[in-house]
Amino acid sequence: MSAVAVIGGLMAAVVAYAFLGTILRPAYVSGACHLSACSTEGMVIAGWLVIALPAGLIAATALVHKRAGNTTKRVLLGITIAAVLMAMSFIPGRRSRGLSDLVKGPGADQFIDGLMWAFGGLGATLLVLILLAVIAQKAPAVNRTFAVASTAAGAVLILAAIPVAVSATDSTGTNAEEIFPAVLRMNDDVLTRTTTANQRGCDGVLPDDALLNAENCILALHVAYRTDDSDAVAGLWAVLYGSNDAARSVRALLPSASSGTVVGVYSTNDSWLLLGTGSHADGRTIADDERPWVAWPLRQVAYRFIGFHTGLLLDPDPGDEVHPRGTTG
Repeated sequence: MSAVAVIGGLMAAVVAYAFLGTILRPAYVSGACHLSACSTEGMVIAGWLVIALPAGLIAATALVHKRAGNTTKRVLLGITIAAVLMAMSFIPGRRSRGLSDLVKGPGADQFIDGLMWAFGGLGATLLVLILLAVIAQKAPAVNRTFAVASTAAGAVLILAAIPVAVSATDSTGTNAEEIFPAVLRMNDDVLTRTTTANQRGCDGVLPDDALLNAENCILALHVAYRTDDSDAVAGLWAVLYGSNDAARSVRALLPSASSGTVVGVYSTNDSWLLLGTGSHADGRTIADDERPWVAWPLRQVAYRFIGFHTGLLLDPDPGDEVHPRGTTG
């Protein structure tokens, strides 16, 4: 009977592992993004927890094993096994070349950095434990305090991985002031920033909130610039979704982006949906021959956003439909 129970337990563990890998892993990453608004710190800590949580639970289980009651032991053991299985689901398999194949979506790179730095902290902890064990054989004082010393050293090393990872990883680009400088210089033009805003969700971005809420909108960034050589005003909203497909799906629902008073541009950049408006500062109607140069600073602002996220900052090239004032593209 016991053999049947063991086999059943192993089969259940395999099924649970597969379930965690295909369902709970992406749910965990996506949930961390929504909870932290995909901030750099939030995604780094979420990745760090994948390694740090099971390591801490294993240490806690070992420390209280002799003093805890049977119920406490079983509960702690169950939580520890679940955390370890969750961590194992982030181990690349035959069909995946690395963590980038397993972790996708906004903040994926920062999540992976947090996980890897925690793994490095765990490795450093194991080296310290080995060193303390060697010293304890010759130093009775160290031997008597081995459990406390090793636990403290491990906690310090793993916790220290958080600020290091945050400082070492690239930003997720979820702060308008961080992305858009106060003065933007592109194509020999000077654009002065007049407004920035960051908000959870995307209510109020468009007159009809249902359009952008057709998929789960995480956050929206806003910036406005004014040119120094004309009265053109460029406004850009960057709306973040949980996946590229979600952003494209919402993009397909948006109506025509042109009117007699506003030049609008809708486009997608990975999981971001970009909504832009170009207008005159006094709000007067845009004449047909004015549309190319009114839309020009908007294109520059959009290029700034895209370049920040791709790491390749380039000035846009003029075209027939969008170009600087006084030129023909």
